[in-house]
Amino acid sequence: GSPTRAGHTDILISYVYNLAFAAGRGKEFGLGAAITIVIFFIVAIITLFQFRFTKMWEEVGENV
Repeated sequence: GSPTRAGHTDILISYVYNLAFAAGRGKEFGLGAAITIVIFFIVAIITLFQFRFTKMWEEVGENV
């Protein structure tokens, strides 16, 4: 057995799903949508930094 109760190690997306759709708390569609938008912007910012630092948007050259 595990020392923690079930549900304490959920990832953020599972939490948002349970918040919006599950029978327990459920029906918090607005809060679920707001958290999802925040997650989207966090992932977008991290992705832009990764592209910038790995120089994925640089042109390789015209002789290729």
